[in-house]
Amino acid sequence: MSESGPAASYTVVTLTGDLTQRTYADNIWQETQTSLALLAVFLPWLVYGLLFKGSRAGGSVLLVIALLGTVGGSWLTSLSLQSYAALPRQVSGVVSRVDGRQLSLAGETRVYLVISPAQLRSADGWLKPGTPVTLWVSPRGQAGYIGGAPSSD
Repeated sequence: MSESGPAASYTVVTLTGDLTQRTYADNIWQETQTSLALLAVFLPWLVYGLLFKGSRAGGSVLLVIALLGTVGGSWLTSLSLQSYAALPRQVSGVVSRVDGRQLSLAGETRVYLVISPAQLRSADGWLKPGTPVTLWVSPRGQAGYIGGAPSSD
């Protein structure tokens, strides 16, 4: 689709990609949104604490708590944005241990699953020790996608 005129010209491009990579990005983005929500909870209180006209002690306590929450939320948001922006690596291996969201592969590779609860429930039936899997893993060791490894038939 293009539009031409004396001052305007644009083209709409639809990007396609591997479904597993899109699933990874969606799951990592959910973590980033959670961090942003935490920041959104504390940031208004920080502003309120700076503008607070009540008692000096109450204003100081409010300001300290809001500052700690804002700094912590900013730190978590920066970490999750780094995971979202970084290039993931594809890891294949055999599951040696599953403990909730912690997954260990043979060879001591350990990852934390940041997949949605629905994806985790659907994987419960087949994600067992001895199962070959393929993961998309962030540089921080978070798996945003998990699937059965392709068979070599």
